Amino acid sequence: MTPDVAVVGGGIIGCSAAALLAERGARVTLFETTAIGAGASGRNLGVLQHPFDPVLAGLYHDSLDRYRGLAAGDAAFAVPDSPSGILLLEADAARAQAQAERLRAAHPELDATFLDADAVAAAEPSLAPGFSACRLETGHPIPPASATAAWARRAERLGAELRIGRAATPEVEGGAVRGVRLDDGEQVAADVVLLAAGPWTPEIAGGDGTWQPIVRTWGVTVQVELGGAAPRHIVEQDEVDAVNRPARAAERAAAAGEEVEPESLFSIASAGGISTLGSTFLPAEPDPTPIAALLIRRGVAYLPALADAPVVEVRRCARPQSIDGRPFIGRLPWTEGLLVCAGHGPWGISTGPGSAALAVEALLSDDDTSIPAALRATRTIA
Repeated sequence: MTPDVAVVGGGIIGCSAAALLAERGARVTLFETTAIGAGASGRNLGVLQHPFDPVLAGLYHDSLDRYRGLAAGDAAFAVPDSPSGILLLEADAARAQAQAERLRAAHPELDATFLDADAVAAAEPSLAPGFSACRLETGHPIPPASATAAWARRAERLGAELRIGRAATPEVEGGAVRGVRLDDGEQVAADVVLLAAGPWTPEIAGGDGTWQPIVRTWGVTVQVELGGAAPRHIVEQDEVDAVNRPARAAERAAAAGEEVEPESLFSIASAGGISTLGSTFLPAEPDPTPIAALLIRRGVAYLPALADAPVVEVRRCARPQSIDGRPFIGRLPWTEGLLVCAGHGPWGISTGPGSAALAVEALLSDDDTSIPAALRATRTIA
């Protein structure tokens, strides 16, 4: 059977799924409310990296292979041949060394290495002095929106239709999908509907409304021009150091009757002459302007050149964060012909095409058994 498939969502999942479906001979129409890569798929840090989860690692490696194949046929998209490496910065050398030992044992393929403060200064002279680090052999920097745009171009070249500016929801009759209904009432027939609408997926998934395993966490990133001060590595504040420090600061501010600033972790990646600074994980949609100022102010402690760097753009988006940190992929049992692929949190760019490939295989074979049990949409979360 050559199915008519409606894909809802123009992020990294929807665009790569549309391309993979078209490649397999399906007739595909993708519906996106605003623009390709309008959400987290276009406003991420711009890094393809190992997700530190053995269940997601396979998706990452598969995605990286698919990105290389994508780049081979698209002159406007490129993936570095080798990783730039990630530096997890720590003020405490003993903690940095312990982190390297832990990650070396948990993920040998990352070649985790301890760097003392002198080694960090030699590797990245633009960083503030005094930081030790755990260096990881992963991290391919790309411009944040480039991957999603490249998959969209491939989907169109293969015959998929992209309908932008139209919100779509599944049209269900007799317990089975009949296609999608657009925001102006137009109905478009389809045999199968794949929901890849990121954090908005549960809202259109139907059922009795209790399927809510994906929530929104809001992020703000700041794109700056650092010139020669741009780090060669992807640089991140080590979460071992960061877990308790913002909470302690918030407690002190609350006790003093002061406004509590949102938590953030310093991270920065550079590609195409632009450096993207993050990261925040906020429960509600923020005003991005003060968050951007906060990110820069805190980032200067790690990378002093941020103080004078021209700001190119401030970006805000909602991430689709699953409650167990892993995406939901496969059929939704309450509606025949309705599938989902969403909930990747910060790992959408790094694992999205591999996830989309699983969803496509399940869709075309009418069988979810190729999807690992830990990723299936029907799994139960304790």
